[in-house]
Amino acid sequence: MKNYVVESYENYKEEDRLTTNNARKIEFITTTRIFDELFRNHSKILDCAAGTGAYAFYLADQGYDVTATDMISILMQNWHSKLFKLVY
Repeated sequence: MKNYVVESYENYKEEDRLTTNNARKIEFITTTRIFDELFRNHSKILDCAAGTGAYAFYLADQGYDVTATDMISILMQNWHSKLFKLVY
């Protein structure tokens, strides 16, 4: 059975979604600003449908304990390559 959601994301450059134009950059800035206001230090965060992990990596960089997941395996493979380059 064909999974149209997975197929769609596998054929779309999701990693460019938050950086390709100013409106999308504003989305990222606004969302992270709200995170900074809402979340307390040392919070545990579950990021379901994390996509490229942009928000998960941001939160981890801020010191949060983040668990991220997504149903698109290619996106999760990209996280693994990023994680091996980072120290948390």
